[in-house]
Amino acid sequence: MALQVTVPGPSVRDTLALRKSIDKLTDGELADLRQAFAGAMQLRDERGFSYFAGWHGEPFNWCEHHTPLFLPWHRQYLYYFELALQAIVPGVTLPWWDWTVTDSIPAAYLDDPAVPDNPLLVREVTIYRSGQSQEAPPRAPGENPGVPPLPYRNDYDRAMAQPSFAAFQSALEGVHDNVHVWVGGIMQDIQWAAYDPLFFAHHVMIDRAWRLWQHQNPGALPGAGLLNVGLRPNGMTVQHTLDVTQLGYEYAGTGVDVPGPTAVNEG
Repeated sequence: MALQVTVPGPSVRDTLALRKSIDKLTDGELADLRQAFAGAMQLRDERGFSYFAGWHGEPFNWCEHHTPLFLPWHRQYLYYFELALQAIVPGVTLPWWDWTVTDSIPAAYLDDPAVPDNPLLVREVTIYRSGQSQEAPPRAPGENPGVPPLPYRNDYDRAMAQPSFAAFQSALEGVHDNVHVWVGGIMQDIQWAAYDPLFFAHHVMIDRAWRLWQHQNPGALPGAGLLNVGLRPNGMTVQHTLDVTQLGYEYAGTGVDVPGPTAVNEG
């Protein structure tokens, strides 16, 4: 699904890919998503699922966690992976999993007799470069006593109420961590989490939260010293991640804002 937008200034129209809730996908959109993941999982080069999963943990370990680059790094990560999926199924977008309103993993990511070999259900990990495969331990949602049960609405709301980017990012990352641990299986291990397709629905939810927070706080940016920092591995800068419409996508249920001249930096 696409969204037509017009931005201030000279007359410019563009088409944005629209990311939707996993629970709001049509049957056709879900089929396209599964086809894209299945196709990516068949590739063993730099277009494939294992390559992109390896950005986050093994073998590359390029991810940013509990650093000022957490949100920007993951935004560009989702952007590049979504482009890879779109090369397989044009127009497909990554959906989000709204764990603020549900206490379970979305049905699309579970075993379904009607969907043999569902590519959104993790069964094994195939490590990029080595090509070695190993069985993935099953998810164990809610079985870890160290984290509270879903949904995480209150924690999410506390994060969204933070007035500065640094405080917002820190609070949101805490919620993010708990979701990973709540899911269990490889999702609770930073080295292997991105080999579970559910990882991406979780992180799109995180990215969507940042997008909504930006609407509420249009002048609150990462520290000025961060804006020109390049993000591994392709060198997209933090500045380049600030406006999702410039990356070609938007979220269902959000408007389109263009940062104005009053934007200020933290720090």
